[in-house]
Amino acid sequence: MLVQQEGYKIIFEHDSSAVVLGDELKISQVVYNLINNAKTYTGNNKTVLVKQIINDKKIKIEIIDTEDGIPDVKISYIWDRYYKIDNLHKRAVVGTGLGLSIVKSILDMHSAEYGVESDMCNGNIFWFKIKII
Repeated sequence: MLVQQEGYKIIFEHDSSAVVLGDELKISQVVYNLINNAKTYTGNNKTVLVKQIINDKKIKIEIIDTEDGIPDVKISYIWDRYYKIDNLHKRAVVGTGLGLSIVKSILDMHSAEYGVESDMCNGNIFWFKIKII
């Protein structure tokens, strides 16, 4: 378990270590923003799963929440500045709506692949891939 705070559990699963070429601070910001986003939208179990998967000379990081998924018509907008799925969060959270647009900007600077897989009943998987050096 990575962290336990305010009743949240953030679990980190990985098989091995890897080194990537990138700005350590900026990639840390990506992971922080994605985990914070997942905490906001995770289900009553307050669990966020972070997975590291190494395949084809790339490292893939998945951040998984368990709340309702994102409607297909809204997925293309989630990376936009100030966009929020709705104004009513399940938990009282103050946010600017910039987190995912910052993630997009940083990942674009690193030529990384990224996306989201959403299931309306089982939550979301936000992911990104970076080349291993």
